[in-house]
Amino acid sequence: MTAATGLIDVPRVRAEHPIVEVVAAEGVELHPRGRGWVGCCPFHEDHTPSLSVDAIPDRYHCFGCGASGDVIDFVGRLHGLDFRSAVALLDTGASLAAWPSTAVGPRPSRRWLRLIGDHDTRTTPAVSPERAFEINALAWTYLGRPTATAFAESWLKTRRGIDLGPLRTEDPRSGLAGYASTSWTSLTDRLRADGVCVEELQALDLSQPGRSGHLLDTLRGRIVFPITEPDGRIRGFIGRDITGHPAAPKYRNPTRTPIYDKSQVLYRPSHQDLAGDGSVAIVEGVLDALAIAAAAAESGRTRHVAPVATGGVTVSAAQAHHVLSLSMNPPRIILDSDPAGRGGTDRWLRALSLERHRPAFVTHLPEGTDPADWLASAEATERLELVLQPPSPHDPLEDANALRSPPERGRGASARTVLPGRDLVRLSLQTAQDPIGDTVAAVTPLIRWLGPGLRHALLEQATAEMTRSGWNPKGAFTAALQRALDAEPSGIPPPTRGAPHPLGPELL
Repeated sequence: MTAATGLIDVPRVRAEHPIVEVVAAEGVELHPRGRGWVGCCPFHEDHTPSLSVDAIPDRYHCFGCGASGDVIDFVGRLHGLDFRSAVALLDTGASLAAWPSTAVGPRPSRRWLRLIGDHDTRTTPAVSPERAFEINALAWTYLGRPTATAFAESWLKTRRGIDLGPLRTEDPRSGLAGYASTSWTSLTDRLRADGVCVEELQALDLSQPGRSGHLLDTLRGRIVFPITEPDGRIRGFIGRDITGHPAAPKYRNPTRTPIYDKSQVLYRPSHQDLAGDGSVAIVEGVLDALAIAAAAAESGRTRHVAPVATGGVTVSAAQAHHVLSLSMNPPRIILDSDPAGRGGTDRWLRALSLERHRPAFVTHLPEGTDPADWLASAEATERLELVLQPPSPHDPLEDANALRSPPERGRGASARTVLPGRDLVRLSLQTAQDPIGDTVAAVTPLIRWLGPGLRHALLEQATAEMTRSGWNPKGAFTAALQRALDAEPSGIPPPTRGAPHPLGPELL
């Protein structure tokens, strides 16, 4: 701003505030990719990095929600400011590291910027796993105190239709949901009083520095869900924002800590062993898993379904192995009914069926819904039974055509569980060097895990899809598939719980 005119030199403001530094100062964790940086977008619920920064010089763009612009647009959109106010905020040198704040103070030093790359020389404080579990247990004594859990359970029941009562009755010792108040430092102060040092609080992502350098609670204003081990130890906490502030991400997962790595961990509300006919239900979000677990507890079906959540639509090798280790029965993929969920379903099918040779079922929900919403919109226990039904082995071609058609719309519409034979062929063909041979190799191992009716349905679907795709000329695929089936060992008994099939994959 010039003293004579009071005008702000906008090009100078842009030049003096590199967009990468400003985005990082707002708390977005950036990683180098290509010519720019990527991170999770702060303008919508973003579990996988969809925000591109500086790939086009001095610009940002989100491939998820479409937000884009320069550094002034970014600050204005994040803080709800018009153009002139956003420029003025940048020009004053006000700190952007702590939200929400209207205070004007010194610009944050570069040491607080969260730019993470191969060149990053920051060191993580040495916190042993034993100490990390101990600190998380101390945190839960505050986050999971009776008044906090009562508030969390009331919010979940009244706002999301999830009743944790039956689930808590099954295991009174388990921690399901707590609450972090909107106080800026209540958890930090409590843990500091219990002997937890600053470095430990930051290493476990329980506190983070604000604009002045003082530690602030990471989870403030959120319903908190502990990520637990079967023995009850807590690896970290997922927070669901209830303030409604537009700049606050709806969900906050822990950053990588000494005992938590999102790509290695699955969230499970309950750790009871599954019955012989039990199966795993793979969902995206913590509330989806909690809603299924609550409905199962209410209907006495806890040992028949194990909901697990990844916190998004990606899947790692460790997560796929974990799912397969929980049950010998085909897992059920029940992701959100939207484009991201359908993409995630493809990733899980590839990881489970094409890479690890285990069949999986897919449950399609009404368009635009997720499992928690759909279960809450009617009698949850009745709808859970629909989800747990096996796919029909009859009319496989008709079922396959239904699989390719758009799902019904509205929460009142029904869900359907299918054997995704056609989708497996489609995914196989995407990477196949030998379309016929590779698809035969992909389909054949799956029949070992299915009963006669579903085996027939899988083979019919695969043949129909290969024919439709033009890869069954003069019955070439049909003949190759039959040769592979004839070469399979005869009289293979179906796999049973606790006794992995001798030809099946190694389970962890």
